[in-house]
Amino acid sequence: MKSLQELETPQGVLASARDEAYGCIFGRDSLIVSLELLRAYKRTKNSYFLELVERSLRTLANLQGRHRNIESGEEPGKIIHEYRPERHEHLTRLAEDPWFLYPEGVLRNYDSVDATPLFLIAVSEYSKVGDERFLITIMPAVRAALKWLNKFDGFVTYSFHTERRHGGLKVQSWMDSTESLFYEDSNDRPPYPIASVEVQAYSWAALRAWGQEERAAKLKEIFNEQFVLRGQKNLTLAFALDGEGRKLTSARSSMGHVLWAVYMKPEFPGQNGLVEAKPTRGPFGKGIPAECILNDEYIPALRDRLLSRDLFVPKAGIRTLSSRSLRYDHMSYHNGSIWPHDTAMLAKGLENFGFEEDAKAVRQALLRAYAHFKTPVELYSWHRGLREYAPANGHRACRVQAWSAASLLALLQK
Repeated sequence: MKSLQELETPQGVLASARDEAYGCIFGRDSLIVSLELLRAYKRTKNSYFLELVERSLRTLANLQGRHRNIESGEEPGKIIHEYRPERHEHLTRLAEDPWFLYPEGVLRNYDSVDATPLFLIAVSEYSKVGDERFLITIMPAVRAALKWLNKFDGFVTYSFHTERRHGGLKVQSWMDSTESLFYEDSNDRPPYPIASVEVQAYSWAALRAWGQEERAAKLKEIFNEQFVLRGQKNLTLAFALDGEGRKLTSARSSMGHVLWAVYMKPEFPGQNGLVEAKPTRGPFGKGIPAECILNDEYIPALRDRLLSRDLFVPKAGIRTLSSRSLRYDHMSYHNGSIWPHDTAMLAKGLENFGFEEDAKAVRQALLRAYAHFKTPVELYSWHRGLREYAPANGHRACRVQAWSAASLLALLQK
């Protein structure tokens, strides 16, 4: 609670402490935080959580894209990625590819493909417990976000405009470092547009939440046709498809987000929604109210893959990349490190489908890490023990990260 309060602003929650690298409003981060706080609110009825969520959603609606601007990635209906009204010089005064600065001197960047479906999920979840008057005021933003999401006929993808003169994020899913997008067997750069696995899951859940059943059904069908990889001994999901339809096959934690982004089946009245995905029977089978973009028959195998030794570390959490990958590096930002919010989402996903003991094991691993670092740190490493993220390039993990703090708060409410 204290960490979140330190990050609190009149506009919502900063992604990290003010004096750290991400001390500003990030759309994706704010929305993951909001969803975790809504879970905590349902258990505690602490109005502070609800007020913070409302503030964040209002800010994101106000910053929602209104025009098309290829230099910032802005598009009508698109939810913002990063908002810096000040202290943006390290990005906007770069010698090469400086980021775009709006005429009023504000950095608004929209290089995030997942913030918009997450916004739709978060508003849907807020609607189950929040103020109806606020929902009325935010509905124009919801309609604009749905219009943006529905512009995609197939997979929800991102690109970096070929005529763009300013810098920004070339990778626009949550693992947004350039190192994170690769082929396992080639050094070629995957061509745009990129369809990331978790983005399809979020988009499907958002479409279902807002009654877009036909579009959601189509997305689910092509997802199961193209993202599911069946091996001789196991099943995994491609972490992305490139612009030529080629599968990026390395095993990543992001595939587990498909179990997190759920919709509750209609035969379980009163239990619809992401927050209260409570199974009535497990480990998997009839009585599970949750539905996700992945077909039911594949879910047990995905559970097995997530808990394999190359991904799951029982004393630390779930790695962002399999230790069997040729790109694995425990000190890499996204290619082997462990992120608390990511592991927490995977634990919730396992719980959604009745794998209660597995979810408990993942949570216990994460709580050990929180206790070790004594702060809701951005990310960390496991290599013969828990280690600070401290690569040779001098980059360091933020000591207080909003979605790590919110995830810890949600874990402690269990």
